[in-house]
Amino acid sequence: MKKLLASALCGLAILCSVSANEAKAAYPYDRPINIVVPFGPGGSMDIAARILGDYFLQKHKINVNVINKPGGSQAIGMNDVLRARPDGYTIAFPTFSVISTTPKISNVGYDINSIKPICQVTTLPATMAVHKDSGIKTLADFMEKAKTDPQNTVFATTAAISYQRLLFTKILNRFHEDLKIRHIAYNSNHEVSTALLGKHITAGIGIPANIAPYAESGDFTVIAIAGTERNPEFPDTPTFEEIYRDQMTPEDKNWISVSSWGGFLASNKVSDDKIAILADLVKEALEDPGVIEKFKKVKIDIVYLDQKQFKEEIINGVNLVDSILQGKKSLD
Repeated sequence: MKKLLASALCGLAILCSVSANEAKAAYPYDRPINIVVPFGPGGSMDIAARILGDYFLQKHKINVNVINKPGGSQAIGMNDVLRARPDGYTIAFPTFSVISTTPKISNVGYDINSIKPICQVTTLPATMAVHKDSGIKTLADFMEKAKTDPQNTVFATTAAISYQRLLFTKILNRFHEDLKIRHIAYNSNHEVSTALLGKHITAGIGIPANIAPYAESGDFTVIAIAGTERNPEFPDTPTFEEIYRDQMTPEDKNWISVSSWGGFLASNKVSDDKIAILADLVKEALEDPGVIEKFKKVKIDIVYLDQKQFKEEIINGVNLVDSILQGKKSLD
């Protein structure tokens, strides 16, 4: 009897071991996941992807390859993902423009219907700053300078048609239709900050991670930021919504707080069950104290949205761009 019991227990242990190994061999544990970042190394999305990849490896033994594919206003990296086998092992980690803007100004071979949202990880709200020596303390001061000295008033963003420029253009069209302020496009948020530090521009509109170091050093004054509420990084800086609240209509609330997002996308051919698994893994990671601390250190805000919420955020961005471009390929 004892031999029979021992044999049964041994058999049960083997079955449990096989079952556990089979579970671990299932998606996404059996192969490395490729995260395609459509930017060069060192940017916010690249850093965030590597933080998450390290968590997945340490916590779940999931190997992650972070692949940088810059160029084409994020289209090169996005197309690589869409051309890959739709098995959930190759996903994109882009920002706002990849869907909201790039397909509107170039024939990139995809649109919003080509992708399936996984989840949002962060937001990159438009953050407007001026040099400390400019004499400008508020957005109203900046607008006044644009009226009195239009030739020497310039704002800068990344790219000719970036989220930051689109949002500010919408603000100018809606609340300052008599103002035409000169714009300069740079290749990166870092270049925008460098230009402002050198006093080559009047204002720079970038993202918190690039503006914050100069604000902390006292070189920049941050005068406005996108979002529904004040950003913890700049608690004394009003949002655009605060500044224009008394002039807003209900329709204005649909766009004035839109921020650039950073999140995971997959091909629309990837199965929903794999999308759900990935979203849950990312959510778990973003709730880990170690990950939270690492994001905080590099000044990347964690703003998780599930697939449904993220899709709504993407649609809001697309609608903002459509309302500004109205079929045009340029703002100049």
